[in-house]
Amino acid sequence: MEKVRREMGLFEKILSYVPGYRGYKEKELRRESDRLIRMEIVNKLKMAKDIVRKSLTNPIAAQKISSEDAWRFDALISNLDRVIQRIDRAVAGYAGIFDAVKVKEDKLDAVIQHDLSLIEKAEALRTNAESMARMEPGKEEWRRLVEDLLSKVGELDMLVDKRVEILRGLVD
Repeated sequence: MEKVRREMGLFEKILSYVPGYRGYKEKELRRESDRLIRMEIVNKLKMAKDIVRKSLTNPIAAQKISSEDAWRFDALISNLDRVIQRIDRAVAGYAGIFDAVKVKEDKLDAVIQHDLSLIEKAEALRTNAESMARMEPGKEEWRRLVEDLLSKVGELDMLVDKRVEILRGLVD
């Protein structure tokens, strides 16, 4: 949110001192911060997905994996897609003036703190995807890393569920 605040223009900074406008602007800053955080998570996960998918684009490498490994690999890609979609379309940590559902602004920092853990998990997943891409497909170490990636995607999915629960608790 501080980055968004630093990006404010001179006119916006002046208006932030006007009573009434400041609260409105704070909501706008939270809205923009929420959007930026979710986009960062989505971008990291899309990078991880691309790395994973490209690791088996070589037909020689793809021939080295068994049908069971291919199933795990496909499950990893589809689970990553699911989590990316859930985060991309997640309920925003804000509500507009005329929205039927209102989110309490004073507790939005809890959501932003939770989103930090999502960013950290997404970054760890991307790093592990890079490690997997350097390994020879079909080997035991590769298989373990695919299982680890599947587990990390599952953790991210649960964190998205928790985010929804946090937002439900914040809603009037």
